[in-house]
Amino acid sequence: MNHPQYETKHSRDLKIKNHIFEVALTIMKEIGYENLTIRKICEVADISTGKFYSHFKSKEDLLDFYYVKTQESIGDIVKENLEGMDIEEQLITFYISLCKFTTDLGLDFCRNFFNPKNKEVNATFHNKVIETTNLYLENAIKNGLVISNGRTPYEVSMDLCVITKGVFFDWSANEGSYDMSEFMDGLLRRCLKGVL
Repeated sequence: MNHPQYETKHSRDLKIKNHIFEVALTIMKEIGYENLTIRKICEVADISTGKFYSHFKSKEDLLDFYYVKTQESIGDIVKENLEGMDIEEQLITFYISLCKFTTDLGLDFCRNFFNPKNKEVNATFHNKVIETTNLYLENAIKNGLVISNGRTPYEVSMDLCVITKGVFFDWSANEGSYDMSEFMDGLLRRCLKGVL
């Protein structure tokens, strides 16, 4: 006997937030973040402004929802079977996936999210990336990796996270004129040779 599946309030709310975010992202790619209005988002998403404000405090809050999307993406990356890879390949795979996810969101989004005024970048996003990098490094240390110069996994994680944010910024400043993932691959390979 098949039982009907009921959607929870949380899953409905998340679906609506995702819908609003995707609509806003599509509009942003067409007209830019500065020209994006809540009224336009609501019109295209076919929701009331009250519905928008029940999920987001402002259009800036939409940028912070990126963290939720990134967390899902990072979770998927971590779940992938990376065990057969050495630590260098695990880290490169993780950071390149993060670059691909970011470029998929578009140049204007990247410019506005990876902005010194956005506290979410230096709080939850930064912490999640460091936490994931630490996980890879600590597992590798358990399997015999020795980090050069007596550095800690946290110090290496911090370096890699700052490098990544720098690449996001540079890619944005250069109008997305190069393949971010390809650039990150080469940069990380050079950096990791001096650390691992």
